[in-house]
Amino acid sequence: MSETTVFPDLHFANFKINIRPTIYAIFPCGEDMELRIVRHAESTGNAAGRWQGRDDTQLTDTGRDQAARLGKWFEAEGYRPSHIYASPLSRTFDTARIASAHIGLEESIVCWDDLMETDVGIFSGLNWEDIESRYPEIAVEFAETRNLDIVEGAETLAEKRERAQRVIDKLIEDHNNDDRVLVVSHGGIMQFFFAQLVGSNRIWGLSVRNTGVFDFSMDVNKWHLDGHALGNVNVSRINRFNDVRHLEVG
Repeated sequence: MSETTVFPDLHFANFKINIRPTIYAIFPCGEDMELRIVRHAESTGNAAGRWQGRDDTQLTDTGRDQAARLGKWFEAEGYRPSHIYASPLSRTFDTARIASAHIGLEESIVCWDDLMETDVGIFSGLNWEDIESRYPEIAVEFAETRNLDIVEGAETLAEKRERAQRVIDKLIEDHNNDDRVLVVSHGGIMQFFFAQLVGSNRIWGLSVRNTGVFDFSMDVNKWHLDGHALGNVNVSRINRFNDVRHLEVG
């Protein structure tokens, strides 16, 4: 596919995204805050096909290699965040630590509980076959509705929305347009972060790749403006979406 191929634009409430094969919408945005959200590398739970939630699983050897490749990519592109936040769960914190070591910032990571994965209650540590065997009625309903509210001990939809809103609000309020912010988190809760960022009440299903990179730029001084400002695509852009080119480097 050629560099000049034109792709259609998609418009969300707060963002415009120009679809391209691997990177989405690389446009200069001036003096905006840069927000990079990354999923953790492969964990033992991922490799075993188990629901992890708040279980504190470790990185696999493949996961540690993925995190190192991510860090080497940061170094190669000259990426040096001013702030680094990570979930305190081992698979996420270790991803941030290994990657940031390549740019000399492994001591700069701030743990943030609100970045932890969605609590999946009694599903934690189980694969789908286990769930169907132990909780057959819940499994049937969940397979149809994807509603974790019916799962004992799980975080409710309302709680996930509220937590995601807290995270985005704090990122906007605590930073300015000179900041480059790196957030390392989990695939489940990241879907709620993205919904908040684009102003969507609907949660979109998304297969977030291990160490998938999502880059956003935003003018935090104009973020809370309403009306026609919501259509100003110079205020907010999606620059990368689920980018894992770093894993393809030999």
